[in-house]
Amino acid sequence: MEAAAGIYTRIIFPDALAQSEPQLSDMQKAMLDATPDCIKVISFDGRLLTMNRAGCLALGVPEDSTFGMLWLPLLSEDVRSAGEEALRRAAAGTNARFTGTSSSSDGVRYWDNLLTPVAGPAGDVLCVLCVSRDVTEKTRLEQQFESAVSREHLLFREMQHRVKNLFSVVGGLIALAEREAAAEGATGEAMAILREKVQALSRASDAAFPSAGREADDCTPLKDLVESVLQPYGTHCRINGMTVEIGQDAVTNLALLLHELATNSVKYGALSIEGGSVAIDWTASDNMLKLLWVEEGGPDVSAPQQQGFGTEMVDRIVRSVRGSIHREWRPSGLSVTLELPV
Repeated sequence: MEAAAGIYTRIIFPDALAQSEPQLSDMQKAMLDATPDCIKVISFDGRLLTMNRAGCLALGVPEDSTFGMLWLPLLSEDVRSAGEEALRRAAAGTNARFTGTSSSSDGVRYWDNLLTPVAGPAGDVLCVLCVSRDVTEKTRLEQQFESAVSREHLLFREMQHRVKNLFSVVGGLIALAEREAAAEGATGEAMAILREKVQALSRASDAAFPSAGREADDCTPLKDLVESVLQPYGTHCRINGMTVEIGQDAVTNLALLLHELATNSVKYGALSIEGGSVAIDWTASDNMLKLLWVEEGGPDVSAPQQQGFGTEMVDRIVRSVRGSIHREWRPSGLSVTLELPV
């Protein structure tokens, strides 16, 4: 950009930079109009003294204009302050740069703007040359790259969260299996009970993802889904709700949400102790599902001081399907109300 600005300056001011307001010949205009860069000469008070064809098209100024209009009002409102500061610095004798945007028929365009002071023979600044280069493609590629990096970071965090949860769930299932075996007076059967629960957990995981042979518009009874996800926790979970058929998109989201709630309960809530239980009830109307998750008999709970990644993930899933979630941290246990389109 700096090299290009030097070339444009020599085209506009070929005679030792003797004048502050350029008088361009047809040859000079043709040379400036041949470049896709937007080239502007601006006075100290912010008036446009001249501009090439690309600049006129970008700023919506007629090519046959006599110019003299203020430059800053032609910029997008959100970048005018940056443009004003850049003009002030250039008028004081320093190169200045800022990024800008404009609207076009194909969406937002991004510009890299370089303001260069134009000095006279005595070294005093006569006016300011502004070169604006369209960097839309470069900017969009950078945004796509940043978005991809952000997604990768999010997936990595989710993978870490899932691995930690896996250990918590297995630990909780071991404790449940031991308690159930002790209650039945058959402590030697704890491993068999645990094996059944792990197998049930595997089936619950399968419920979270559509199988290869299923169509996207296939429906699943909600009761079957809830029972599949919560089967590893046995009689500690009570299920009650009306008959509801849900589509595959809702199956995936609900399975993930229920699994996350159950995992948190195993780690911190009612499913973490022997006397705890969870009641799951639901109703549906106008294609909206209202599901209640109510924990009882667990340890005292209170709202966490800081939101964990699991909670953040649940909220993100709910927002993505335009649903809502409400948590109530009661002394007797967590109560969650989910409303989702099905």
